[in-house]
Amino acid sequence: MSKNPIGRPTNDKLILSKDEILKEALKIIDNQGEKELSFRKLAKVFGVTAMALKNHVGTRHDIIKNLVEIVYKDVSVISETVNSKEAIKQLLVNYCERVFKHPNVTRLLLADHSLFNQELFDLINSIRAHSITLLNDEKEGGVFADIISDYTNGFALAAASQNKKTDLGVLTIKDFYKGLNWLLQRV
Repeated sequence: MSKNPIGRPTNDKLILSKDEILKEALKIIDNQGEKELSFRKLAKVFGVTAMALKNHVGTRHDIIKNLVEIVYKDVSVISETVNSKEAIKQLLVNYCERVFKHPNVTRLLLADHSLFNQELFDLINSIRAHSITLLNDEKEGGVFADIISDYTNGFALAAASQNKKTDLGVLTIKDFYKGLNWLLQRV
């Protein structure tokens, strides 16, 4: 009898679930970094072969794309009762909170735009629409949306890239709020 992990668990053993595999992959990326994510490591956690995992989740890129979906799910959902300035703030705060919770996934997202999903495109479009409404001008609203999005993505990249305290300290979500509030007060 072989001691190698089995490919397909029997009924009395663990049944592989795509959701469980993705949860474990997210833990690995969050705690150990993207380079530590491997089918071999995941297979060991579940007591199966790497090929069994691939049958459930596809390629490594597919896993990462699914993790972006999980992390940014409902990022563009905000209260319906807010004005455009508050809507922009809520949208950007939703995004940055996820950046701080899952910086390694965010780094992957910002490095590979093929990972952008419909939810993130909806976020961008919503920010643009609210900016145009706020400034009551399509051109200026578009420029403002670009500026505030660039500020947010720059902050997100810096926050996601920090791995230790520097001379400037550690960036926090409060630092993002300060800059965001300053920009929003100018319109």
